[in-house]
Amino acid sequence: MARVPMAPLVAAATTDRGARGEKRQQILEAATRVFASRGYHGARVSDIAREAGIAYGLVYHYFRNKDEILDTIFAERWGAFVDVVDEVAAGSQPASEKLRQLAALVLFAYRRRPDWVKVLVFEIQRSSRFSEPEQIEAVGRLFRAVARIVRDGQEAGELRGDLDANLVCLAFIGALETMITSQVLGVMRLPESSQSADDRTVGDVVELFLGGLAVRGRS
Repeated sequence: MARVPMAPLVAAATTDRGARGEKRQQILEAATRVFASRGYHGARVSDIAREAGIAYGLVYHYFRNKDEILDTIFAERWGAFVDVVDEVAAGSQPASEKLRQLAALVLFAYRRRPDWVKVLVFEIQRSSRFSEPEQIEAVGRLFRAVARIVRDGQEAGELRGDLDANLVCLAFIGALETMITSQVLGVMRLPESSQSADDRTVGDVVELFLGGLAVRGRS
């Protein structure tokens, strides 16, 4: 299986440079840990400053308030994630391989960045700010990319053409979202990490899903 680049899940890209950019990222990383452990409403700017190892007032040189910190975490981390999704969707691999890559990207995100995924699931996705136009558009990029993969697979004769691509997209993303949420809640754990085990897990998930999509006689 082709490997998916995971760098965006480790650190989001930023246009800042030098010491200022490093300090800004230090605050965002600290805030992510604090929001994950205390919850957004239970966290204070002073907690973020303490976690980052900086003076309380310095936080306000970079962000107006706690709201802006959380919004920035979403914008930068999610944006970097969807950049990878777009890259996968634009690739030349078969649709089934693209879906495998996306499944790996999502299913193992919690293992690689548990704090960020926990903040996304509990503090961002369920907040009123998640309904803002900018965030809706950002999430829409993911849905459009997956729908594109499905349509490309249908046009190539790899996936069933009688199913609505948007419906397939919703089902695929919904299944992955449920699986990653169950990891955050501790309801379900994936097998212990190893390349062979991870490949097998992703393969099982995608094969279960593609079982209703694949054209008969094609693997």
